[in-house]
Amino acid sequence: MKNIITLSICLLVMTTSFATNYTDISFSKKGDGSKMEIILTLSDVKAGQELYIKDENGVILYNQTIQKSGIYNSKFDISALPDGNYHFEHDKDAYTKLIPFTVDNGEVNFAKAKEKVIYKPIVRLKNDFIYVSKLDLEKKNVKINIYYSAKDKGELKLVHSDEISNTIKIERAYRLSELHKGNYKVIIESDGKSYIENFKI
Repeated sequence: MKNIITLSICLLVMTTSFATNYTDISFSKKGDGSKMEIILTLSDVKAGQELYIKDENGVILYNQTIQKSGIYNSKFDISALPDGNYHFEHDKDAYTKLIPFTVDNGEVNFAKAKEKVIYKPIVRLKNDFIYVSKLDLEKKNVKINIYYSAKDKGELKLVHSDEISNTIKIERAYRLSELHKGNYKVIIESDGKSYIENFKI
C-alpha cells in the first residue's frame, strides 16, 4: 500500500506580503493600579476570524469571534492576570499572528520584535496529486501524514509519512495511484498545531 504514493518536488509560490498588516497595542492603568487595560488595534480583519488570549502554556484565557470586517479595536481588562507571559493570537485564513506581552508587578510590557507569524500549510488535490506547501521562517520540524481508506466508513490507514526540517519553503507533491480510489486524510503537524484536510478520489 505504501508504494501507491511517490514523492516529488512541486514548485509552488507563497507570498509574505499579506502578513505585514498594521497592529497596535497600548497599555493603561488607574493610578491606584486597581484596573489595567490593553487596547488592541488590528487592520484588515475579516468577520469570522478568531482572536485569543493565551498564557505561555497555550491555555486559552479568552476567545472572541470577530464580527465585522475592516479595522478591529477593542479594550481588554487584564487586572486579574497574574505575573507571567501571555500573547494575543489572531487566527487568519492563511496564517496566525502572535502578539506577546508580559505582566510583571502591575506593569505590562510589549516586545514588538517578538511578534511572530505562523504560516498555515496549503493543501490541494489536482490530477491525483496532493500538493503541500508551507512557509516556515523558523525552519522547525513539519510532519506530514497521509491516510487512506477504500471505503467511505472504513478505517483510515497510514500510507505515507514525511518529516521535514531546516527548510524555509516546503513544497511537496504526493502522487496517488489511480488504482486506489477512496478517501484520503492529510494531517500536518507544525508549530504545536495539527492541520487536517480530507480528500476523495
